[in-house]
Amino acid sequence: MSLTLTALLWGGNSVTAKYVVSQIEPMTAVFLRFSGITFLLICLTLYQEGKKGIPNLVQWPSIIAMGAFGLFINNALQFIGLSYTSAVNCSLISATTPAMTASFTSFFMNAKLTGQQWLGVAASLFGVLLIISKGSLSAISSLNINYGDILIFFSQVSWAFYSIKGRSVMKTFSPIATTAWTGLVGTILFFLFAVWYGFDGEVNLNSYGWFSMIYMILGSGILAFCWWNQGIVAIGPNRTTIFTNIIPLSGMCFATFFLHESINWSQLTGAACIIIGICMTSLTSHWDFWHRH
Repeated sequence: MSLTLTALLWGGNSVTAKYVVSQIEPMTAVFLRFSGITFLLICLTLYQEGKKGIPNLVQWPSIIAMGAFGLFINNALQFIGLSYTSAVNCSLISATTPAMTASFTSFFMNAKLTGQQWLGVAASLFGVLLIISKGSLSAISSLNINYGDILIFFSQVSWAFYSIKGRSVMKTFSPIATTAWTGLVGTILFFLFAVWYGFDGEVNLNSYGWFSMIYMILGSGILAFCWWNQGIVAIGPNRTTIFTNIIPLSGMCFATFFLHESINWSQLTGAACIIIGICMTSLTSHWDFWHRH
């Protein structure tokens, strides 16, 4: 039950983020979100693990790299992308992470993929192509595609690199501590860029905007993360990953209900291809794709 709720919370994240960036600058939005998440996670890490939860000098370079790629680049591209595209497209394209991580693991870590897994990767990428081109071959040939969709796609590329790097770090460092300190790195970078883009400490969000921000910090941030880890302990990472199939569906439903976004045939077909690809890639996967924002 908790894993289903986790996937529903993550599905709603693109909807709340879409609303927030309609009111404030994307870099300011993502800085506020991760400053809240990071503060709470560092407090929780120090409470549970004490000094063992603080990175040593050997671990810090990897922590910094993960914070830069997995949090800063990933979320910056995603929040900026949401300024140009729909929450539905964001949910669908973000669902390609397991397939993308599997292919990168094959290339960079010499891990072998089965024929079924490669078909799953191809199906997911085809689904993304359908979504960003809106099913139009002319849009692909003339490169007349949505700028935001491209940013969302490359945000998933950066997350795939983060996942690969995280495997080695979390052999000697707990998942919650890793997330806390990589979050600190990302938050510092977000703050610098938010100031660059004009952030002066003033946040002009209405009441629903603040509710959305709290949701992104506590709901799709802290609560979802804790439930996800409990799922891994209870049933293992491979079975847990299957629940990510719910995310694009819940994202579409939330975007349609709360933002009144329409869904066309290319999005539905693309969603089906992505979900099929996730199943083909994940059900026989030997890698841990649990660590998702």
